Amino acid sequence: MLLELDAEVFASHEDPNQRLIFTLIGFMVDGRHRWFPRPEVAKIAEVYLEKHFPTMTIWHEYLRNASTASAWQTPSSRPVVQVTVGSLEPVTKDLGRPAIVLVENGRNDGSFLKAVFAAYDPSLAEAERLEWLHIDHSGGTGDQRYLADEHARRFTEICRVIVVKDNDEGVTGSAFEDESADWPPQQPRIHMWHRLEVENYLPDKVLIESTHPDAQAMISHLRRMNSEQQRLMDMKGGLNKATKAAQKEAFKSLSPDLRRAWRTGFAKQFPSPLVPESITLTVDDFARLGPDVHYELTELLARIRNLT
Repeated sequence: MLLELDAEVFASHEDPNQRLIFTLIGFMVDGRHRWFPRPEVAKIAEVYLEKHFPTMTIWHEYLRNASTASAWQTPSSRPVVQVTVGSLEPVTKDLGRPAIVLVENGRNDGSFLKAVFAAYDPSLAEAERLEWLHIDHSGGTGDQRYLADEHARRFTEICRVIVVKDNDEGVTGSAFEDESADWPPQQPRIHMWHRLEVENYLPDKVLIESTHPDAQAMISHLRRMNSEQQRLMDMKGGLNKATKAAQKEAFKSLSPDLRRAWRTGFAKQFPSPLVPESITLTVDDFARLGPDVHYELTELLARIRNLT
């Protein structure tokens, strides 16, 4: 996360402040969290660290580089967590826990998100590898709210939890339009896919790995559909499962050959996990699915990054 430490944090020379500041600086040095102090705050921090941790030399270079970077920083849309004397202990504890991304299926949805991280933001892939970010499995929509609340209870000042859920009703609109502007968050963030479910975001190089005998033809027919039809297609059940009002409206203009090709969908013949590690995806692979996909993934990753 992006932090701003008040100068007063360095005014107390007693424990537990020393231990907490030592921990926070360790987070910065490791690259887990970021702090770009103003030059005047950097000087105060330097005096404090020199007094209490004279043999810990690595902070010298970090403070010098971070303070220099602060002078060249352009205004950022990334929200900042203010660390005060009063919040130092609970914030440090919250920052020491992994951020949580709660998905319906940890194996399949998790493999998809890891592929998106690798394509769009390798720093998130590295955070997941280092267990600074954890993708957790809820086992279905019914348990997501309960598990999200359970994770949220582990945090005190910053609820570093985001829930990613299927768009079961196929509703339209921004996936983030109801998101609270409060920062830092006090409750789990919710992201509902704009498309029906995660399978609707799979690039062709993943779908072609399906064991379905007509996979190539199905992909070709799918890409002939307009963006709204691709958004609402039930990738597992096909048109036989397209029973929602939004789906019926979207598919009423489908040609007979497209109806035949997508009568039953891929069923359970997707790769397992959904995006095998042997497949490397790029931003272009996702962008080819449509500007809505590229925009949504970019926005989702920004929100995950803000919490990580």
